[in-house]
Amino acid sequence: NFKSDDPLAFANDISSIWSSHVATAPFSYDFLSDMIDAQYQAEDSQMIMFLVFAGLAIIIASLGLYGLASFAVARRTKEVGLRKVMGASIIDIVRLLVWQFSKPVMIANLIAWPIAWYFLQDWLLGFEQRVTLNPLLFLAAGGLALVIAWGTVAGRAMRVARANPVHALRYE
Repeated sequence: NFKSDDPLAFANDISSIWSSHVATAPFSYDFLSDMIDAQYQAEDSQMIMFLVFAGLAIIIASLGLYGLASFAVARRTKEVGLRKVMGASIIDIVRLLVWQFSKPVMIANLIAWPIAWYFLQDWLLGFEQRVTLNPLLFLAAGGLALVIAWGTVAGRAMRVARANPVHALRYE
């Protein structure tokens, strides 16, 4: 006689029947979806914490990279001025400065990938149903790190490359 599609109404109907037949024992129930949600609540809060700290790490790393780029550009001001006088385009100068910072980012990725693979494999073993780690995810993360580095350095390099080479050659 239970034809309700609402699980809460169904549970209330069963609770009333239970209390009419077994008045001494309380009726308690849990929905399966609530039990599954409770099991993954710790992972959800960890995910939020990791996202916040990853965002902060990216911001701090970008600020540090911007500072290093500013230092490198200031150190190479005369070189940039000479290159411009000799006919180098803005794109050539930016490419030169960006490539200088691309190598350390790629080396850092090559170091980080095996470490991340190991810890992610270990973490995934704690789950009943697992996904396999795809190397393309690591390549995408490395590509994103490279794009962030390029954007950070290129912003500073563009400003210097657009400057008048006369000012760069006078710079001491």
